[in-house]
Amino acid sequence: MAKYSKIAILFHWLIAILIAANILLANLGEDLPRAARAAYMSPHKAIGISILLLTVGRILWRIANRPPALPDKITGWQAKAGQCAHILFYVLMIAMPLTGWLMIGAKGNAAPVDFFGLFTIDMAVGENAMLADIGHEGHELLAAPLIVLIGLHILGALKHQFIDKMPFVQRMWP
Repeated sequence: MAKYSKIAILFHWLIAILIAANILLANLGEDLPRAARAAYMSPHKAIGISILLLTVGRILWRIANRPPALPDKITGWQAKAGQCAHILFYVLMIAMPLTGWLMIGAKGNAAPVDFFGLFTIDMAVGENAMLADIGHEGHELLAAPLIVLIGLHILGALKHQFIDKMPFVQRMWP
């Protein structure tokens, strides 16, 4: 069985855990008063930046290191669907942090993001209400497709593993 490299597996699981954490943080903080919401949104922003950087690293790794070949049982349409899903994942994992950055950075009063107590990152991109609104709408609109794609990704891996009896999970398991 062809397996992904240790680096590819590390990127996959780090990004997956961070995305899950960010979805949880956003949902927990969403309906809270502004002061209480900051406790959730500060790490949400730092994690978003981490996801962006790790995704760029993952893309560069994937360009330089081809993934293992798919099992012969995978039909052409399934391979194409998987390829499209991976491309969409990369687009969303870049677009979500960038729209979040635009949303807060274009408000004109963006506080620097505390990056896990290590340093701060200035998020300001200049005050522009229209860009802030575009960032906000984009960030919210992209969340649902990302969650649906995650669900489909998990279901697809489980289908291949347990119904098709192919060791798909082991390919990406640490």
